[in-house]
Amino acid sequence: MSAAFKPGRCFLFRLAKGADIHERLNAFCRRNKVRCAAITVIGATEEVRLGYYDQNRRKYFNRAFKGDMEILSCVGNLTLKDGEPFAHLHAVMGDSKLRVRGGHLFPGSKVFAAEVYLHELRGRELVRRPDLQTGLALWPGPFKD
Repeated sequence: MSAAFKPGRCFLFRLAKGADIHERLNAFCRRNKVRCAAITVIGATEEVRLGYYDQNRRKYFNRAFKGDMEILSCVGNLTLKDGEPFAHLHAVMGDSKLRVRGGHLFPGSKVFAAEVYLHELRGRELVRRPDLQTGLALWPGPFKD
């Protein structure tokens, strides 16, 4: 399965200091009736939760990193899960010693300062549902040649 989209509205906005990145993105999309989007975030965090999905155990693991971290790259998408906007984000973070950490970005990541570019995509709704093969909540599919 693949889906073609038309470009929708583009938004640039700033997240407030101390805001949870996921909570604020999801709330913004609810308020503005955005149901599908591509997302980019740059800035810095006071605390970040990064992790990965253990494919054998079918479980997410995450770890909190407190203190100053630069958001070197944060990209993802927003679609629907359980009828609500759901941001799926991955991030690469840098610390004060220029060490890099990255992974799936989890709720609980608190902003020091962050700027968001959100590009709405219009077309068929993409809804995440449980996938038995992976244990993840995925879109319908997969794409086949």
